[in-house]
Amino acid sequence: MDVIRIRGARQHNLRNVSVDLPKGKLVVITGPSGCGKSSLAFHTLYAEGQRRYVESLSAYARQFLDQLEKPEVDGIDGLCPAIAIEQRSGGLNPRSTVATATEIYDYLRVLWAAIGVPHDPKTGERLERMSALDIVALLVEQEEGTKVVLLAPVDVKGLSDAAALFQDLRRQGFVRVRLNGELRELDEVSPVEDVLSLEIVVDRLVVRAGVEARMADSVEACLRLCGSEARVLMQGVGESDWRELSFQTSYRNAKTGFVMGELSPKHFSYNSHLGACEACEGLGTEMFCDPGLMIADENKAVLGGAVRGWWKPKGPRELQFFREAKALMAQRGVDSETTWKDLSDECKKFLLDGGEIDTGWKVGLEKRLQAKKIEGLCGEAERKVREVKSEAVRRRLMRVMSHRSCRVCQGARLKKALLMVKVCGADERWLGIQEFCALPVDEAMEWLVGIVIPAEKAGIVKRVVDDVAKRLSFLHDVGLGYLALQRSSGSLSGGEAQRIRLASQLGSGLSGVIYVLDEPSIGLHPCDTGRLIVALEQLRDLGNTVLVVEHDEAVIRAADWVIEMGPGAGIGGGEILGAGELKNLGHLPTGTWLKEKREWARTISVTKEGLWLIIREVTERNLRAIDVKIPLGRMVALTGPSGSGKSTLAEDVISRALVRKFSRSGETPGAHSGMDGAEWLTKVVLLDQSAIGKSPRSNPATYTGLFDIVRDLYSKLPLSRQRGYTAGRFSFNMRGGRCERCEGAGRIKIEMHFLPDGWVTCSACQGKRFNRETLEVLYKGRSIADLLACSVNEVFEIFRVVPKLNHLLGIMGDLGLGYLSLGQAANTLSGGEAQRLKLAVELARPSAGHTFYLFDEPTTGLHFGDVNQLILAFHRLRDAGHTVLVVEHQMDLVAASDWVIDLGPGGGVHGGAIVAEGKPEDVAANSQSATGRALASWKRGV
Repeated sequence: MDVIRIRGARQHNLRNVSVDLPKGKLVVITGPSGCGKSSLAFHTLYAEGQRRYVESLSAYARQFLDQLEKPEVDGIDGLCPAIAIEQRSGGLNPRSTVATATEIYDYLRVLWAAIGVPHDPKTGERLERMSALDIVALLVEQEEGTKVVLLAPVDVKGLSDAAALFQDLRRQGFVRVRLNGELRELDEVSPVEDVLSLEIVVDRLVVRAGVEARMADSVEACLRLCGSEARVLMQGVGESDWRELSFQTSYRNAKTGFVMGELSPKHFSYNSHLGACEACEGLGTEMFCDPGLMIADENKAVLGGAVRGWWKPKGPRELQFFREAKALMAQRGVDSETTWKDLSDECKKFLLDGGEIDTGWKVGLEKRLQAKKIEGLCGEAERKVREVKSEAVRRRLMRVMSHRSCRVCQGARLKKALLMVKVCGADERWLGIQEFCALPVDEAMEWLVGIVIPAEKAGIVKRVVDDVAKRLSFLHDVGLGYLALQRSSGSLSGGEAQRIRLASQLGSGLSGVIYVLDEPSIGLHPCDTGRLIVALEQLRDLGNTVLVVEHDEAVIRAADWVIEMGPGAGIGGGEILGAGELKNLGHLPTGTWLKEKREWARTISVTKEGLWLIIREVTERNLRAIDVKIPLGRMVALTGPSGSGKSTLAEDVISRALVRKFSRSGETPGAHSGMDGAEWLTKVVLLDQSAIGKSPRSNPATYTGLFDIVRDLYSKLPLSRQRGYTAGRFSFNMRGGRCERCEGAGRIKIEMHFLPDGWVTCSACQGKRFNRETLEVLYKGRSIADLLACSVNEVFEIFRVVPKLNHLLGIMGDLGLGYLSLGQAANTLSGGEAQRLKLAVELARPSAGHTFYLFDEPTTGLHFGDVNQLILAFHRLRDAGHTVLVVEHQMDLVAASDWVIDLGPGGGVHGGAIVAEGKPEDVAANSQSATGRALASWKRGV
């Protein structure tokens, strides 16, 4: 068997492991969180493959590529070029979409430029045009003997020197013109005549056999002179009158005067000035002052804190606002103590949008009241955010700003005229390029099948259509058929972004490559996982080795080869427990779990008489005016196929609506008619997979607050007291205790001219971040730097007698984070690790009131055994009187919930309805529910 041999791998927590991976197979690495799976797959195998490839390039080429450090491994034989497809978000570039990330949009721009038909933006009428060949064909079809005069119109607006123009025409060889509607010899034209209209006589012909070549040359000359219009005078045989015709080679509507010039792919790019909407510059969104954010508390008086101003407290702008508000109230006869909610709509609109008001100031001899135009709070905020240069003022302004679709292009990013360039597809439906991008992938595939291609352009256009169809098919194959092509990359989950990159690799057709993937099943419902497995098998069948770090049961069962690592996490892991076909690994933890009998968890009953949070008529995105009822004080699983509307409902509607209710801030909630039951809650906490910090100086110790307690403890040790050290001495962000050579970073950046910037360990502190005097202070034989290098489980044992530390450390260990080192850079944590770290902080806080917790796929990165610990943590929150809403596909967690709300039945336009709701066992009995079928299979252990 052809294999890749890894010998003596010691990267991170790997314990000098050696293992063989069969080439050309689907290989799954599984095991507990933190056991070393990523260290083996990404930081050893992929890192060495990428490093060897980059080293084969020239020094000039290497400066443009990221270079990975050489992993700690004795050797790797049989290594092929490696490509990593990791769980990264789609990025923060607001111009990036699913269409641009997959390069589909590049093909679409070519397609619309080639066969798109402009429509009038005002009337919607389809515009027609003629090519030079069409004009020639029409003319030579006339009766033989017909006289033809070809005219090229000249724009005479602003003509200052007619004599010079006539002289130039003579020099070019022209003999005749039509001046002010009359055919004249150029030599007869007086240089002082008024020029109201002018056409150049390009040629005079008689239709007869053999005239085609001369006619074509003359028509081409006509179009060269005037750009897009050719005029023709024709006199038939036996006719006395001349007929005048006008031919346009550009699209034109004679009724409205609308003209569309020659189209190119750049016209459909919202990154080009040729195509981008001028109002939003191609972003599709605009900032506006949100009245909901401007009003901090509508129960307070207008002059008593109702308005959240961007100005400094008691500054001149606040005083001016108070004066204007007082004048308005006095003029309207309103008490100055009136609360915002009791103000009339007219007064509210005036204060927010502006108007004209008597200020009450006396001016002039007649002591007249002075009228003053007030800009309004929202108008002023929107103007200032465009003009302000102070970052401090901008930050204050941003507190009252939100984003909305551009009012000019309606979020479509392109100029209106270009949005009206349409192509005819299936069912004779004409679509503009952004209308096509608004379709879900599956619907776009159906429309593309019926696209109408002109015969003369069939060659190039057919290839473009085939390429688009192929890429759409790959997106469908990896379970992303519900995504719209215009979906912003930044709104994609890590799993969706990873599967988009997987689809791109399927399209590349590479062979003989090692693909390394990190949990590609994240975000996929069990009913969608089958298509993902087919895509992975397609990659394998192209002659590639597909190495997948995965916990999903279906993917593990589909693997050709399974490597199980463990037995624990951190220093308790790093070993190969077994490798081979799954049927031969039944004695290992994963094999044992797959054979276990599954039972429904003991849950708390839900009754109609209990407290409920009800969100009415939710219509955001694909949600179909549903009423959602969530039992309070329970653990609720929100399930459904990918794209069915779970994240839209949970994050865009429920979370934002509760945040807006409790804090009068945050983004605008998704469309819904109302919400009942929120009065029973005290706050909402959204624990998603966003990073806890972007700086390498941020780490689990600083994020959780553990480092503050540790620094305080070290400052109270005898040596610290003797030297007068405070807690600040033990911070790597402050002068005094940190190493000043590296400023507490532990590493020094070396700038290279023809290579990427390098980082080397600081020679002064040896990477420990603190100076020698600070490192001399020890607790149980460990310095502050030694402590940061320890794992959570190790620190738990060190501080067993310190309750403040032990409580939080114990919770982190229970959530499967015991392997993390306290000083690990926050920007290296996975989304799942960051989310569980946030959960640990919440669990450690004293319970107060009724909190609504919302989690988005918290089992990401967790092995089966770790999921049980997470379930216990959720039950602790529930038992403390809180509500836990979990968006999840992992059936162990769904089965342990008190209540399940299942959306579907499909994704995109086929989703958005509530298919089933109730206890897990009740949903499992519903064969119409995808989650119900998955729960039934889970119960059977299939």
